[in-house]
Amino acid sequence: MKGVALAVALALPALASASDVGDWYLTPQFGGVSVDNDRPVQDKDWLYGLAFGKHVSQNLSIELNVDGSQIGGGPGRSDLSLWGTSLNFLGVMNRDSAFSPYISVGAGALSNERSPGSNATDLMGQAGVGAFIRLWEAADGSNSFSLRPDLKARWSDAGAENDLVDYIGTIGFQFSFGSPAPKPVAAPEPAPAPVAPTPPPPPPPPGDEDKDGVLDPADQCPGTPAGVAVDAKGCPRQGSITLEGVTFETNSANLTSDSRGVLDAVATDLKKYPNLRIELQGHTDSSGSDAYNLKLSQQRAESVRGYLVQQGVAASQLAARGYGETQPIDDNGTAEGRLHNRRVVMLVLDNPGQVKVEGAGTVTK
Repeated sequence: MKGVALAVALALPALASASDVGDWYLTPQFGGVSVDNDRPVQDKDWLYGLAFGKHVSQNLSIELNVDGSQIGGGPGRSDLSLWGTSLNFLGVMNRDSAFSPYISVGAGALSNERSPGSNATDLMGQAGVGAFIRLWEAADGSNSFSLRPDLKARWSDAGAENDLVDYIGTIGFQFSFGSPAPKPVAAPEPAPAPVAPTPPPPPPPPGDEDKDGVLDPADQCPGTPAGVAVDAKGCPRQGSITLEGVTFETNSANLTSDSRGVLDAVATDLKKYPNLRIELQGHTDSSGSDAYNLKLSQQRAESVRGYLVQQGVAASQLAARGYGETQPIDDNGTAEGRLHNRRVVMLVLDNPGQVKVEGAGTVTK
């Protein structure tokens, strides 16, 4: 029979349980049937049915369905009673929601009773679609009531050369009944957590015995005299530092706006150590003449010195000297090398620390 093979598609695996999985149901149905044009009766009439089934799994319900209709034959024709009995498989989707659509296939027997006339029973198959529309459910989940619209096509032989196809539409009132949902088991009270012993007090924070701003565990030069400027290791500053980020306008000694932030930090640091003497060295790359580069480097060193003095650094702490292109640190044959050679360097000339420095540049003799 056409459509019966579709039943194989409904052998779906059982998934997680829903509230009505395992429940039985009873569904009275009524509606109408539109019979095949080859039947010698009028086209349409009422149909009544009853379904009894079980929600087997999250995606599968199985039911036994019985329906019947009395169809008038019209003038000169026999009346026809059609009684169908079928086993149906319903592939249910969205089981946990109030609206659960399904597809159905089934097979069974269709009894044709003609009055007057002979009776016959045919094999029949059917397939269709429908939905469970849950309207009410008991608080414990044991019972529920749903509307169930259903449309399906029914195939039977009835002695014809080709199968006869009837179309059936019904509305059902479905009553489901089963066991109450199990109550959740309360989790046992957790055992009281063991009381942890009181931890020992933390050790005192490390000190700074020589008061140079570097804590003793990191101070590689302990006992530095007061007022001596130190580096991150606590040792007196010496040597030179390239002031990264100090730049000038092209072929000019005018500082760019980005340079001021760098020099502001340098000024704040220098004002803490008024006895620290610094030489500000200007350097260029090899582009241009020696005389031009020497003059430009001197002007740039003086520009940096002037800005630091404006920020409150004592003029006596600062010297400015240009070295032109005489002290390259990279290859002037490449753009990157020339960029490295254009620089301002801060060289520590004297770091005596004979006086105690307090606050920001206040000298106490």
